[in-house]
Amino acid sequence: MNRFNFNQSVGFPFETNILGDMQTAYEIFNSLGAIVGNFSIISGCILTGTNVSDGFVFINGELLPFKGGVKTTNVIISETKQSLEFEDGNSNEVKFIRQVTFGTATIQYPWADFKRGFETKGIPAALESKGDKTDLDELILRVTALEEKPSNIPIGLIAIWGRPLEDIPAGWEEYVNLRGRMPFGLNPDDPDFATLGSASGNKNKKLSVAELPKISPINGSALKKGGTGGGTDGLTVGDYGTGDFAEGQLIKPFGGDQEFSIMNPYRIVHFIRYKG
Repeated sequence: MNRFNFNQSVGFPFETNILGDMQTAYEIFNSLGAIVGNFSIISGCILTGTNVSDGFVFINGELLPFKGGVKTTNVIISETKQSLEFEDGNSNEVKFIRQVTFGTATIQYPWADFKRGFETKGIPAALESKGDKTDLDELILRVTALEEKPSNIPIGLIAIWGRPLEDIPAGWEEYVNLRGRMPFGLNPDDPDFATLGSASGNKNKKLSVAELPKISPINGSALKKGGTGGGTDGLTVGDYGTGDFAEGQLIKPFGGDQEFSIMNPYRIVHFIRYKG
């Protein structure tokens, strides 16, 4: 770190450039906060009951003192300006005191986002496992090896994806063969489900004559209440307009002969396939 030797027998040239160098030296401290990252508690800020003690925090590249107090949801950066009188008799703002405190302002930061840092020299000890001390370099090698290791997800795995296609993670793609379809498990004992990848079925159904209930009109025939022997029980099927099936005694053919939906309640998703 740069330093000044102020103790001179002939005085010291205390000019504005020297003060600028001192300001630069002070700002070097800001870089230390980057070691632990943004919104970090560098020191202090101890919670006791509902009060937080004084300390130092790091916000957006700036190391700032923290003025403690009663804990609230947000913290703000306050700035106090101080003016000094110059030789010409005028006063100018020359000192800007910045600190962080609990409060509310246009720009504020949730106190819950601030995390306390830790000593980086303690990382190797924290990685000690089964009596074998692991240093940071070895950890990096192990992480790199894990990143390069092939995925345990088998190629071809189909999964349900409920987000837009553009959000599909790396290594996956849409499985277009299941667009508008639902999957069924292969069953070698059932001819309809015995071939992997086969597709069939419709979303609408139109009943055939053979699929109609037996009490419905069939092939233009009509139904008459009662049997052919004059009884009143049951229904008799016969040709419309002949014999006992004269008009006034008949249930005439009815229905619109339209297809109907056989869809179960559903929700639309994507099916995606792991391609590696």
